[in-house]
Amino acid sequence: MSLAHTLNTGAFKGAQAGLVLVFFAFPMSVALANVALLLTLLLWALSLGGAASRAALREAFRNPLVGPALALFAWIVIAVAWSPADREGVTGFVQKYLKFAMIPVFIALLQDARVRRRCWQAFAVALLFTLAVTWLNVWFDFSWTRTHNQGFGGDHTVFKDYISQGLMMSVFASLCAFWATDRQPGWRRAGLILLWAAASASILVLLAGRTGYLAWAASTAVFALVLAAARSRWVVIATLVGVGALFAAAVTSPVLLDRWQGAVNEAANAGNGPVTSIGARVQMIRFVLERAADAPLLGHGTASYPVGAKQHFTAPGYCEVVCPHPHNQFLFFLYEQGAIGLLLFLAFIAVIVREAWRHEPRRRALALAFVATLCAACVSHSSFWLSTENHCLILMSALVMASLIARRARAPEPGP
Repeated sequence: MSLAHTLNTGAFKGAQAGLVLVFFAFPMSVALANVALLLTLLLWALSLGGAASRAALREAFRNPLVGPALALFAWIVIAVAWSPADREGVTGFVQKYLKFAMIPVFIALLQDARVRRRCWQAFAVALLFTLAVTWLNVWFDFSWTRTHNQGFGGDHTVFKDYISQGLMMSVFASLCAFWATDRQPGWRRAGLILLWAAASASILVLLAGRTGYLAWAASTAVFALVLAAARSRWVVIATLVGVGALFAAAVTSPVLLDRWQGAVNEAANAGNGPVTSIGARVQMIRFVLERAADAPLLGHGTASYPVGAKQHFTAPGYCEVVCPHPHNQFLFFLYEQGAIGLLLFLAFIAVIVREAWRHEPRRRALALAFVATLCAACVSHSSFWLSTENHCLILMSALVMASLIARRARAPEPGP
């Protein structure tokens, strides 16, 4: 065995280990995740001299997620040509979407079943730690956490912000439900159901954001109904009744009822008085839909939204909230990249849905629950533009698709 072969193989295995570290890091630290990602890419580039690395990359390009991802990123770059933003603004926006171009690399590194399993486990361990600290924070203060609010009724975000934690916890809850539906000892299944309940309750009671509620409701409903649809019509009806009862119990709790009533009031008073979360979103939707009609096909160009928003929203203090991004990824692409960009993004999502339907109910339920979380995130936030959510949704999209394609093409493997 030559020295070059040994070095290439070592670099490729190092890149795979680096990707596992990325999955462990991004729920807790963007800085650590970025360092691990850079290391992963460097090691992968060094491994390209080896046949195994190039073969994995060729196989990755056969994954149906790669085409829409690369096409969307290419269109984002092309749309720079008619953007009114300056060079610094354009460069920053292109960098935010750069991970779309990295999807072939991620999938190439995920060709190994052991690497996929370790990535799922690394993500689960990070969220399990986050969940434990979230609950402990109700009674104990930790100097290094995001919030310091003891007692129920307050926000207990551990890392970053409550929106990203709510989204990632929704994915973790779906993963716990997936594992709980597998054949395994009763005590382990009971533990996983308890974890699902603790993760769900943390989203609904211990985090301040309403985006997490939407993501949890969408992913929970989709997971349960997909499993039920594989059984019989009566099971579907019973599931609908059970899910409806669960949602009714959640929404009528004092904490959630107060927050939903606040959301209704904010929407009704959009544009009047101080800036509010829902009120600002209503105003941004109106602005984007109005201005998108001026450039429906091509959009206004990459990084154009902040330029247009600053010209439109002139009230003191308002622009700080609404000018950086429109808090809706679908509308973001529509405004900046036009109908072409939005359709490419929808194609990215549709590929995961199509592949999920080719699998047995449990894996279909997990993949579609992730898609539901992704869509909920993009309806209420610019999730592919914001760092933590961008890490989560793009990396998990690659992991979900790599897992589905591998399971369809090869012998069954453990894990999702």
